[in-house]
Amino acid sequence: MYNPSVLIISKRRELAVRYKKILKLLMADVVLVNNLSDAIGEIRNNEFEFIIISDTIEDNIKEFIKKVRILTYNFRPIIIAVSKSDELSDKLELLDAGADDFLSEAIPNKEFQARINAHIRRHIENSTNSTTGFLNEKLTRKNLNKVISKNKAASFILISIDGINNYREIYGEIASEKVVQTIGAIISSALTKDDTSGHWSQNEFLIVTSNIKAEKLAEFFAFAFDNILNRFYTEFDFSNKFTINSYNSKEEEKVSLMKLTEAVIEYNPALHQNSYEIIQNLFNLIKPLKNAPKSSYIIDRPKLYGSVDEIQKNKILIMEKDEALGLLIETNCIINGYSTKICESYEDFANCIREYAPDLIILDWGKEEKKEGILALENLKEIYQKRKEKAPKIIFSTNILDKKTILSKGADFYLPKPYSIKTLIDTINKFLNNL
Repeated sequence: MYNPSVLIISKRRELAVRYKKILKLLMADVVLVNNLSDAIGEIRNNEFEFIIISDTIEDNIKEFIKKVRILTYNFRPIIIAVSKSDELSDKLELLDAGADDFLSEAIPNKEFQARINAHIRRHIENSTNSTTGFLNEKLTRKNLNKVISKNKAASFILISIDGINNYREIYGEIASEKVVQTIGAIISSALTKDDTSGHWSQNEFLIVTSNIKAEKLAEFFAFAFDNILNRFYTEFDFSNKFTINSYNSKEEEKVSLMKLTEAVIEYNPALHQNSYEIIQNLFNLIKPLKNAPKSSYIIDRPKLYGSVDEIQKNKILIMEKDEALGLLIETNCIINGYSTKICESYEDFANCIREYAPDLIILDWGKEEKKEGILALENLKEIYQKRKEKAPKIIFSTNILDKKTILSKGADFYLPKPYSIKTLIDTINKFLNNL
């Protein structure tokens, strides 16, 4: 989630702190200054999206707003004037000077929050890509600089859709837009509010995430895209693994199918001095993947996994026949602090339980006629009865409408497909937090 940056200029500290607390609720990054020289210094060093100016400052607020407009001509922030006065003439004067909005100091906190939130919402909406809902190129670059300026641990994932330009020539603009939209949905499905996603270009995305999640996310994006690739091609093209790009001449060019290429870098202030170095490193990393036969990723060190606190090590066993869904579930469980294991087959299910000793199991029905999931439930019940131990919680996900049988066989939760990942994670949290 992108956090807008706000500069508050006010000589009265209690007023500035009040505004800061409200803006923090809106997830904004706030800087407070109480004089004009500091304000000018901050504006020159930072591209604030919002500037709130109180008339408690010593200079004439109207003239200062004019100065701010000159200083910020290249990034055009939203300027909000705050005044003790509520006179119409004062409002008009400040709006004419360049303010985008005028608020009275007497405004209730809830109304102030709502008004600022409306400005933030419009700003974000105007700065997002209409196809994916991700930040546009300008805001993505700005967010990258903001992350670096905080000197906090973070990882960057550069994702490129290799081959989409050829695809666009053959299948058309509407089809290629659908590809970008689908990739955007895949990426969004695995991200949380702490992550940000933006366009570096029309067909390239930059993801900002934590070190612990980065590699797993990259793995999932590549896997998921390759598993839905057949939807974008004719049966002939997909089965042959190439398309033919016809020109006016008789010759025809064989074009490889699309794939995702991804580079992952962990931000290190000692190694990366600025955003230019990070982007250069990402593009240098991604170059060798252009010759890969399918979607793939590369990282700048063997693993980006971080340590997990013991309290987070609740173990989840996933038995899901749909590989893409299984990996999506695994990724979201890891993101939420759980230890996970995917069981490859129902034949291995009993062994996985004995070796892994899960606290919770996500179980699929399997093949409808074989009732593999039901048989697995019965087997699981037998295993724990012999051990004289309490069985793990069971979330049974299926599109088979037989809730009575599933729950009677020992499942704790019946989750009909299709379902949202949020519903699944909420259910997992509920069960494991009560262990």
